[in-house]
Amino acid sequence: PGLRVSAGEERLSARARAGVREAGAPARFATDGRVVTRVIGNALLSCENDRVSCLVTGRGNGECRDNDLRRMKAIDADRDPRTSSSSAASLSIPSGGHVVWAGLYWSAANRARTTTTIKVRPPGRAGYIRVRATEVVTRELPVGSVYQAFADVTALAAAHGANGRWWVADAPMEEGASRYAGWSLVVIATAPGRPYARTVVLDPAAPVGNGHDVLTMPLSGLASMASPARIHLVTWEGDAGIKGDRVSLGGVVLRPVGGRRDARNAFEGTPVGAGGAKAALGLDMDLFKTVLSARPVLRVTSRKDVVLVGVVVASVRPRS
Repeated sequence: PGLRVSAGEERLSARARAGVREAGAPARFATDGRVVTRVIGNALLSCENDRVSCLVTGRGNGECRDNDLRRMKAIDADRDPRTSSSSAASLSIPSGGHVVWAGLYWSAANRARTTTTIKVRPPGRAGYIRVRATEVVTRELPVGSVYQAFADVTALAAAHGANGRWWVADAPMEEGASRYAGWSLVVIATAPGRPYARTVVLDPAAPVGNGHDVLTMPLSGLASMASPARIHLVTWEGDAGIKGDRVSLGGVVLRPVGGRRDARNAFEGTPVGAGGAKAALGLDMDLFKTVLSARPVLRVTSRKDVVLVGVVVASVRPRS
C-alpha cells in the first residue's frame, strides 16, 4: 500500500508492507529529538475526609480502595472561595529544557455532559485561567456516562513556566457512590544532554474489561526491535481492590515502576506529583519501562474491573 502527498511543487510518497490496521489510535502529538516526557495529575473527588478509613486509603493502605464502595466528595484544596473543587500536582522538567508540547486531560462521571471548560492555575500565577476543551468524548461504563476532555496548553506552559505546582479546578462532575473525577497534564520537553528519543501521545479514551474490547496499540513504527521504551498510561475509574488489570507489550506482561509494582493489578490508583498522596480513587498514572520486541503491540486488559484508558505516551530510544 502506498501514500502520496503534494503541496505546491513538493511531492512525497511512502510505501508500507501493510495497510491500515484496525488496532491503534490516531496520534495527538508526535516528535523526536532530545526530549523527555512528564505525566502528572491528581483526583478531584475523594472519599469523605472525616473518616479514618479514608485517610488510610489516601496513604495507599487499607482494604477498601475502591470508589465504587464509598461516597465520593469534591476535593477543594486551594483555599479559594471561588472554586468548588481543586487539586494540585508538581511538575519538574530538566534544567535548560523548554516545553515542546503540553496537553491537559480531565475526566469524570457526569450525566449532564457540560464538559467544555475547566480552570487552570500554572506555577507562579495568582489566579486561575479558564481553559476550554478542544475535544470531548463520552463513553458508557457500568457507573454510567463518563467523559474525557482535552485542551492543548502548550502556550500556557510556555508563558508562565512549566516547573512548579499546577492547580486545576471545577471540572464538571458528580458526587456520590461510584463517582470519580480527576485530571492529568502530559508534557514533552527538551532535555539537553539526554539521549535521542521518538515520542508519541495517543488518547484513545477506550473502555477496557467486563465485556469491553481489549485495547491493542501497535508501536512498531517508533523504533527497531530491542530499543528501550518508556510507556506512561493514564486511566480512569479503575479500582485498586479489583485485581486482574494487565498491561503487556509483545506478549510480555509489564510491571509498573511505582506503587505496589503488581503486574497482575496494574491500575491501583497512583497519582504523580500530588505531594504526600500515595493513592487516588478513580485515577491512575503508571510508568512502564521495557524493551521493544519483534512485534511490539501494546495490550491493555482487565478480567473483572472496567477502566477507561485515557492517554498512552510512548517514548522510545532507538538503538544507535
